[in-house]
Amino acid sequence: MNFIRNFAIIAHVDHGKSTLADRFLEFTGVVEKGKHEEQLLDRNPVSRERGITIKLAPVRMEFRINNLELRMNNANKKIQNSEFCILNLIDTPGHADFSYEVDRTLACVEGAILLVDASQGIQAQTISNAYKAIERNLVIIPVVNKIDLPNADTDLTKKQIGDFLGIPGEEIFAISAKTGEGVNKLLQAVIEKIPAPSLNPQGSGNPEGSALQTLIFDSYYDSHKGVIAFVRIFSGSVKSGMRVFLASNKEIFAVREVGFFTPELKQTEQLMSGEIGYITTNLKDIHKVGVGDAIVNEKGSSTPLSRYKKVKPMVFVSIFSVETDEYLSLKNALEKLYLNDSSLEFSPIYSKALGSGFRVGFLGLLHADVVRERLEREFNLNLILTPAKVEFKVKKSKFDHDSKQKQLSGFLEPYIKIMMIIPEKYLGAVMQLCQSYRAKFISMDNKSQMILSYEMPMSEMISDFHDKLKSLSSGYASLDWQFLDYREVEADELILLLNGKSIAEFSEIVVRERVFDKAQILVKRLKSLIPRQQYEVKIQAQYKGKIIASERITPLRKDVTKKLYGGDRTRKDKLLEKQKLGKKKMKMVGRVEIPKEAFLKLFKTS
Repeated sequence: MNFIRNFAIIAHVDHGKSTLADRFLEFTGVVEKGKHEEQLLDRNPVSRERGITIKLAPVRMEFRINNLELRMNNANKKIQNSEFCILNLIDTPGHADFSYEVDRTLACVEGAILLVDASQGIQAQTISNAYKAIERNLVIIPVVNKIDLPNADTDLTKKQIGDFLGIPGEEIFAISAKTGEGVNKLLQAVIEKIPAPSLNPQGSGNPEGSALQTLIFDSYYDSHKGVIAFVRIFSGSVKSGMRVFLASNKEIFAVREVGFFTPELKQTEQLMSGEIGYITTNLKDIHKVGVGDAIVNEKGSSTPLSRYKKVKPMVFVSIFSVETDEYLSLKNALEKLYLNDSSLEFSPIYSKALGSGFRVGFLGLLHADVVRERLEREFNLNLILTPAKVEFKVKKSKFDHDSKQKQLSGFLEPYIKIMMIIPEKYLGAVMQLCQSYRAKFISMDNKSQMILSYEMPMSEMISDFHDKLKSLSSGYASLDWQFLDYREVEADELILLLNGKSIAEFSEIVVRERVFDKAQILVKRLKSLIPRQQYEVKIQAQYKGKIIASERITPLRKDVTKKLYGGDRTRKDKLLEKQKLGKKKMKMVGRVEIPKEAFLKLFKTS
């Protein structure tokens, strides 16, 4: 174990994590320079096209350290310069919507490289991810990246990092992950500064002979091998043929194969304490192997590990297949995505207009958009998504004996804490923006950068707040958020009516301050999308029993007087009156047809 180093790279979006991982892979000989794809660990096509990391990616590097002048601390003094050092690197996403991936990663490592772009300085995710590492008492190696850029301000960025972490500037590394400048020294620092894994979680005993304690930090499904679990071994060892026990689901299975990541799966004889690798379970039921679960000895004698909290989705979207016969395909696709994205929650729903579908919970809008794109591209599905909504909680309800129905008496709205880092010249405009989105000012720090903290309703943040923030700050502002609690709010259900009949797909809980604007937008969009019928269609928005917005679609009308030539005027009036009565009758018994194309257009522009 003394020759193992487990570490992660954490940073804000687009600060060079995956590029630095490429240089590490080249320097340690895992891949040959110039003969591999850039951002090699970003395997997902959606990730590569968007230029962001959306999934954690582990890789093992074996590196002979006899060419380094190591200044090892006491815990690592037994390493000899002729030995190989095993470096287990986990690359992580940088966007706030995928912060749970960082949590899972940091539960499996002893240290982290905190990477900061020299041209952008410390950003919101930089601070958020650093706090996650500090809370776990991990060794942090601060690094300024992209020093080769013409607009790089290395000294200022070092000062920002130094002020934030409380360390002198000489302890901060300066590199260019693109050119490789300084990467050699950084790799040396990883070996010197990051400690080897402790003998076991309690720090004593024989790691190989002790009880097996293994944490599952990711997984995916293989049609031939079943569920493949990505694991960190904290004590004991595991090998092929060994019978083990899933602590949470009480499932016993025989290990089919173990190995590590190169980054492809590479089989080995066994995984020992301190190592990161994979275990092939041969289980076909994807629900039995959960991220965060522990694999222990067959008898379950060892204590399961509890290393991180399960995240709860904050944004909910209803997903339907355009083709009704693709319901089972959509269900299977969501189950497979859930296996390596434990933040997903989904439950079946039914819509009269759209058929069978699922109500799916996400961590944010980007998370929802990425999952949508993966469902459409990886599983060849054609989908309709309703607008994103947050989940309001019902404060209390009482039974009305007169109406024989439950009467809602209050709602609780989810609140978040947002942190924004902005240039000082945009301060006034951003503060006005926050005020208009029902945000409450908490604090401001202008020690080295302008850092604003606000409390804000989640429903406001998922509207167009982020887009307007970027627009006001000319793209320089960065934002991070975390869930706080639920708070009482004056709200009720906004119900959309078509000729007096409610349409569930458009109904949602809306706070009083936003209801009139939302109602007007909704009825006007529907008017432009619903085709004309043989009778008049009234589109109305109802809130607390009152109609607050209304539009009318005029009916198609046949010229019933076309065959009349001259004669008394009353003949024409009788025909028009007869037509009018017919339209009225059709309106009473008719059903307004809303084509799926209208739903698709409406929801994509919402």
